[in-house]
Amino acid sequence: MENLSAISSEEELTKLREEGKVSQAEYEELHAAMAKQSDEKIPLEADKPKSKDKLGKLALILMLTGFVLHAVLWWFVDSAAQGRSPNLAAPKPWFFLGVAFEISAFVLGIIAWSSAFGKAVVVTIAFILVLLVLFTS
Repeated sequence: MENLSAISSEEELTKLREEGKVSQAEYEELHAAMAKQSDEKIPLEADKPKSKDKLGKLALILMLTGFVLHAVLWWFVDSAAQGRSPNLAAPKPWFFLGVAFEISAFVLGIIAWSSAFGKAVVVTIAFILVLLVLFTS
């Protein structure tokens, strides 16, 4: 399709030269510009896999950050319970921040499903959610 438009533009340019509306120098300049323009066209679809990989990696980082926050919170609450400090045993905003990281990682993983990282994040979070539901009920 793109080739047809280049041919028709080239034919129109040739007609303009034959009719005398465009000089030979202008014709050569326009012809060179059209050839250069057709060489520079890069499809935007080529960048999509790279952006999906970046989103997948970001989702993986968010997922691991959420896991680390939960692990640190668990250790912190457990050590606070042994010291019998009621202020430290209450869930802090870190817990909810960890949950927010996991939810955002899951959403980004779904968006970046075409990436291996996105699939790994979605499957991992879904698996952990199923385990959580099975073993806490």
